[in-house]
Amino acid sequence: MTFGEYVRKLRKESKLSQRDLAEKSGISNAEISRIESGERKNPAPAILKAIAPHIGVTYEELLQKAGYIEEVVPHQSYTEKIYRDQDGSIIDIVKRANIMHEKDPDWANLSFRVAISNLPPEDMDIIKAQTEALYNSLMQKHKKK
Repeated sequence: MTFGEYVRKLRKESKLSQRDLAEKSGISNAEISRIESGERKNPAPAILKAIAPHIGVTYEELLQKAGYIEEVVPHQSYTEKIYRDQDGSIIDIVKRANIMHEKDPDWANLSFRVAISNLPPEDMDIIKAQTEALYNSLMQKHKKK
């Protein structure tokens, strides 16, 4: 069973039309149709989060059925589940922010301050370009070692 067929089955078991699910979840009817038909192979996690409660499954279950990979990360006083896409990228931005903060709170704070600043877009582009260039340069330097 494809992911789209799985979503269709759950939607029908929940006695919802595509339009009903669209209204309840805030996702367009066209997007629901694309998911169910298989046209949308990898729906964004935000879409899955919006539809999950209306079709009787958890967000985590829907992520796994969509092909996202669950990973348990142990911390000192708790464990955390994160999900990665097929490329290994973490998909939940909150979890990314937590990882960033745990790794380097000063960098996370600086990044946040820049992100919420009232700098004009052209200045933000300069900061991004300079940071990316420095990062790439340092990564190349360390690869050579």
